[in-house]
Amino acid sequence: MTFKSAKPLSAGIGLGCYFWLALSTLLSGALYPSLAVGTACQIPLTLSCDAGLLAGFAGCLAAARSNGGAFGTPVLTSGSHAPNTVAPPFLLACTTSAAILLRTGMLFDEAAVPMILGDALLGASLAAAGYLWWLAFSDKAPRDALLQVVRALLGASIAFVALSLMPRGILLLGACLVAPVAMGLGLAAQLGEPRAGASDLPCDDDADHHSGDADNTAQAECFAPASAPLPRVLSLSIIISVFVADLLLSLFPVSLFSEASPLFAPLTGDPAAAALGNLTEPALIAALLIALFSGAALLLEERGHLRLPLVCSVGFFAVAVGFVTFPYHLPGGAPISVAEAGRVIILVFIIMALLRYYQDCPPRAWLIPLARLACLCALAMTVADVLVMTLYLNPALDLFDFTNRTIFGGAGVLVLVALLLGPMPHVYEIVRRGATCRPSAAEDDVENIGEGTEDAPTAALLQHEDLAEAHLDAFAQAHRLSPREREILGLISKGRDVPYIEQELVLSKSTVKTHIRHIYEKCEVSSRQALIDLLQSHPEN
Repeated sequence: MTFKSAKPLSAGIGLGCYFWLALSTLLSGALYPSLAVGTACQIPLTLSCDAGLLAGFAGCLAAARSNGGAFGTPVLTSGSHAPNTVAPPFLLACTTSAAILLRTGMLFDEAAVPMILGDALLGASLAAAGYLWWLAFSDKAPRDALLQVVRALLGASIAFVALSLMPRGILLLGACLVAPVAMGLGLAAQLGEPRAGASDLPCDDDADHHSGDADNTAQAECFAPASAPLPRVLSLSIIISVFVADLLLSLFPVSLFSEASPLFAPLTGDPAAAALGNLTEPALIAALLIALFSGAALLLEERGHLRLPLVCSVGFFAVAVGFVTFPYHLPGGAPISVAEAGRVIILVFIIMALLRYYQDCPPRAWLIPLARLACLCALAMTVADVLVMTLYLNPALDLFDFTNRTIFGGAGVLVLVALLLGPMPHVYEIVRRGATCRPSAAEDDVENIGEGTEDAPTAALLQHEDLAEAHLDAFAQAHRLSPREREILGLISKGRDVPYIEQELVLSKSTVKTHIRHIYEKCEVSSRQALIDLLQSHPEN
């Protein structure tokens, strides 16, 4: 096997190790120093990992905004800058190893402070690694990227069960050394591949940009992270989904390593047995459900039958089932297992939605919006954790009371159902349409306002980007356009889409669409192309 042919295998193993580390962080009590220390720090541990996620994603956002930092360079170039490609994965591998050493008590004594710091550092390193994997997917078709994610998740869930049955020393060796190194090598291999067609990706043609520029400076400006922001309904739906799922899982914690397991009791001969090796019954059920979902999703996606609504519904249904049955305290903590699996499936839904939304966009279009969304989701999870900590510290509220659990669980399920039945159908439609990233593919979010809307403008759109302001003023006066409509017309004449106009003028999407509709009505046209043609044909004054 040649080195070149080994790269895809290395990337797949690295992604699988990343998911295995994530599942171990969520499900395995073996990554804590001891039951006593873990139980004593349950409340701060509720917050530490999510706070680390927020810090990690904030760092990624800062790097993306800098346009040229370690996170942006590998994607925005042809991959020839080896130091920039290798350094971030290597640094993340070292950080992950150090975080697990702290969390497990192997670096210092089995004390609370190192464990909490290690938990936060592990969250930050996993967040940064996740963002790097997004960069690695930037040149892949959505279907190929999703297949790679599902395969890695399937392998990680099976490996989690197998390794949890081994001695704790082997498990910790894999978590501290093997998995971080494999993750780093996989990221380096994936990011080090030449970005297919990266130099040919189109740019936004601003008024001062000339198509004849071919030097490196112009190319760097071309790839500055331009904005193809996520629609508000998509962003809010994702953030609320993450917030509610995290809130419910934090409100009703069931220990993953302290409850007697009716499943393991016959195997161990001990009625009070809580685990088989390092594997607990809740962790086993969650891992098996994730493996079952991944296997089914892999088969469906390979046949082109995996649909976004199906993944979303399965994830929400699993979370709802977990919390409807939770107050009954079934033996072994099965409800929390189902809910944890549902949260992972919701994550797959989010990955699937974002991959398909940005499927026709270059990396510059989603570099900053995705990092911003990740920060908001991590912030929502942190807020949920703070809320849970406040409730736990309130002596007047007993969250272990059956009635309180039923009320909180029922309220959370109602929110999930409202999300599923409310904005989600609109989200599916937004994802189906995808993002508008280029003037040359400029059927933007105002498409279908009129009956005759065309799919793309003609080349004359780009040729007339530098229309004189006087010509635009004369056209606006002749058609009785308001000052705001005149302003929006100027942006349309330069090929700007609705998301760009929203940000530029600080207006809501509905307001921009209303103004464009009024422009169409006053100019008696039904499409962007017709408006551009009318503007071009207007006599000069």
